[in-house]
Amino acid sequence: MPALAAENSTGAVRRVSISEATGSTGGKPVLIELSPGYGVNLSFIPTGETVEKVWFDNPAIATLDVDGCLSGLGGSGMGGFSFQQAQCQYQGATVLHIRQIAPLNFPNLPKTNSTLLTAITHGRNGRHVYLFRVVLGGNNPKYHTVEVVPTTITATLTRYDPAVPGVTDWQLMNRGLTVAEQKRLIRRSQPLWNRIQNFLARVKDGEQVESAAAASGVSLNLVRRLEELGRSDVSVPVSEPAQAPTFAPQNSPIDPFSPNETLVRQKSI
Repeated sequence: MPALAAENSTGAVRRVSISEATGSTGGKPVLIELSPGYGVNLSFIPTGETVEKVWFDNPAIATLDVDGCLSGLGGSGMGGFSFQQAQCQYQGATVLHIRQIAPLNFPNLPKTNSTLLTAITHGRNGRHVYLFRVVLGGNNPKYHTVEVVPTTITATLTRYDPAVPGVTDWQLMNRGLTVAEQKRLIRRSQPLWNRIQNFLARVKDGEQVESAAAASGVSLNLVRRLEELGRSDVSVPVSEPAQAPTFAPQNSPIDPFSPNETLVRQKSI
């Protein structure tokens, strides 16, 4: 199964398009997962835009810092924020740093493990409103930086064409994974299994296929092959994807489906 055998771990930078991050594609807010002890950088540098203001709806679960000054957010200790307006040298910001903290108790603030981050930017093409859903993730970080890039870049580099034009169903891909397991093309103990599970959970949650694949470390060729396998055997029941807490590290062994991994030798399908 070439699409499976060719899978490699991806870098720790996740890229999302302006269209995805502003919601103009119709999807849900871009998901950002925070791991204990590891922050995530949210970079707008590739867009050429400057962040003017942010709203972080639940400051009880994370701190937010920036590389400049943001309107109306001076001082420190405001809901876990660390903006130092008095010492600020640059108006506006291009990078936000989000870090998980031990939950704080704020009166009248509901206790949740997720929140909405809104960023208002301005640049040559006017102002934009970006939305991100920040959640508490597993112990192993999946990326250290989320870059917002011009839509034309992501459209050129990563565009998913489903097996049946206009039809993409996470259940088909989930069924395809089950078929691959039944054919002994994959084992649950392999790193790629967790990466595929993470991808399926993201797509089920409304994330775009391209960004979910990039964040999870699977190729679009593999996604397409899973969809094809799912269509080939509709008798296989569909189960809910598990949210995989692990992520294949960089420079991990490639080819988790190669003959060297003691899988059953059979003709590629």
